[in-house]
Amino acid sequence: MHMLSLIARGDIAGAGEYYLLATGASQVPRWFATMQQAFNASNQAAGRCEGVANNVAEGFRKLGQNPQIVRVFGNQGRFLSWRGQKMVSDNNFHVAVLNDGKIVDAYTGPAGMTWAEYQVAMQTLGKLEYKVLP
Repeated sequence: MHMLSLIARGDIAGAGEYYLLATGASQVPRWFATMQQAFNASNQAAGRCEGVANNVAEGFRKLGQNPQIVRVFGNQGRFLSWRGQKMVSDNNFHVAVLNDGKIVDAYTGPAGMTWAEYQVAMQTLGKLEYKVLP
């Protein structure tokens, strides 16, 4: 699906435009608008991750994917920060989406990152790990 390839390149706005052209609709469906909004910079704040993950996962499901919601945590300490510049969590709790081999959240944007890339960007004491949530 072309929408997925646009999202994978990080072009969620282009995916929305493609949807409008391909379907002739006057607006994108609510689930897609909610997915787009999940990547707003305002969601790059502690406490927003669960809502973001749920909205992103729902969008991927509507696009025929099989996303998993994961808990991201450090095996030591309690702080998670994005590239050492933004506090993600002060209680060692962050939720993201694992889809098609990439971790996706408000920090990565729609393109997501491989786990290796994400481990470099999300900083913590010790080793960064994730666990798939039921």
